[in-house]
Amino acid sequence: MTGPRLRGLLPSTEGTLARCPETLRANELAERLHWFIHTRWIAVLLCLAGMVWALHPPWSHAFGLHVDYRFFLTVTLCLAGTNLIYGRVARQAEQPVPRPLLHRLLRAQVLTDFLNLALLSYGLGGIETPILILFMPHIILSTLFFTRIQSLAMTLAAILCATLPMVLEAAGIIPTVSIVAAGHKALPIGASPVITAGYALAIAGAFLVCWYLVSAITFSLRLRECQLEEAFAQLQLLDQEKSRVTLRATHELKAPFAAIKSYVYALRDGYCGPLPDPARQVVLRIGERCDRLMDKITGIIHLSNLRSASPRTRELTALDLQPLLAREVQEAQLPATPRHITLRLQDAAAPCPILATEELIHTLLSNLLTNAVIYSHDGGAIDVGLEEEPNGWIALWVQDQGIGIPEDQLDRIFTEHFRSNNAVQHNPNGNGLGLALARETVRLLGARIAVQSRPGQGSRFSVHFRHVSGHTEILGPPR
Repeated sequence: MTGPRLRGLLPSTEGTLARCPETLRANELAERLHWFIHTRWIAVLLCLAGMVWALHPPWSHAFGLHVDYRFFLTVTLCLAGTNLIYGRVARQAEQPVPRPLLHRLLRAQVLTDFLNLALLSYGLGGIETPILILFMPHIILSTLFFTRIQSLAMTLAAILCATLPMVLEAAGIIPTVSIVAAGHKALPIGASPVITAGYALAIAGAFLVCWYLVSAITFSLRLRECQLEEAFAQLQLLDQEKSRVTLRATHELKAPFAAIKSYVYALRDGYCGPLPDPARQVVLRIGERCDRLMDKITGIIHLSNLRSASPRTRELTALDLQPLLAREVQEAQLPATPRHITLRLQDAAAPCPILATEELIHTLLSNLLTNAVIYSHDGGAIDVGLEEEPNGWIALWVQDQGIGIPEDQLDRIFTEHFRSNNAVQHNPNGNGLGLALARETVRLLGARIAVQSRPGQGSRFSVHFRHVSGHTEILGPPR
């Protein structure tokens, strides 16, 4: 039963049914189209195996069967020929494949398979073998490919293809084929129209029941999927609105805090007269709190600006990463020196050109290096390096010997305001925005970021950039 909160969140069934498309997304249909083509080659191999088996009478006669190999040969040639055509059309289609073309290809494939199955079932004696069962998977696939009405039409086509050879045999229009005894069926369908009609109705009923059950389940799943998508879209809108409100409030707070900070510094530096020592200590603590709040406000604004940016809106220039990294390491050494922490830079053997801007590289490196310094132990060392990878990428890594990150929290460290328990104990004054800023910067650079860490042994952050030649271009979204 849906709880009151969830019931308010999920859209109503009636509204969702009006908006929810019954067909699958085009990319899912395209994937199933190619899967269908690949699966048909397996059917071609099976038909070839059946033809080889039929060509050796001792093998088939051992089971008391008499099979004409020409039926297998005909179906094999038809399947292989049509599959080559479908594969060629699918490869030459534009990406993404237009939805009308997808539907035409899928309908053509299913109908072609129905005709081949009809011919094969006729050649194998129809009801004498379980070959008619092979119509069922295609009916099930039709409910996944098409709407309920379209899949019903495909089911009716399956019924026609499955029963037509039987009816034509009973009417004497085509010769009767039997694999059990030459010249007549093991069950004499043609002896009575009632028996023929009974078999035809039984096949039709089985196919329709299969279609109804699978289509009902499929429709229910699609409905739930659409409800969840609409609920997720509403949550995204709420999150965007929350971000806008937070950013607006942050901007409004920045100016008053800047004024408070200036007044505190005026009191601290004696512009309003000397302060008693207890009062001076209170003013210093107020100044420290103002500094932390200003850092957090600045970080929130910076993160919001990065999130609203798109890779297409920034002009990225080919820059050599080595001098930029050397400058950032030199700056990070300043706050590390009082704690006797050493930063060791390992330069790459050759230049490392990447598409970036100095501002984004500064944001990324300063946050990674500051993070490494803060969470290192006094007297420790931080190794920083660049290397060119064989796959055409450039790897930048920052490895410390600090407190490390628990394994169950590694997937959350790039979330804004999240801090692991040992990080809070080591540095209570952090704001939890550094790695979130790094993640958004990596997104804009079209790079990848990864982390390896063990508690008590340190962490290794690695960023992988595309290696480029010296030119300027607009970088599209990373794939």
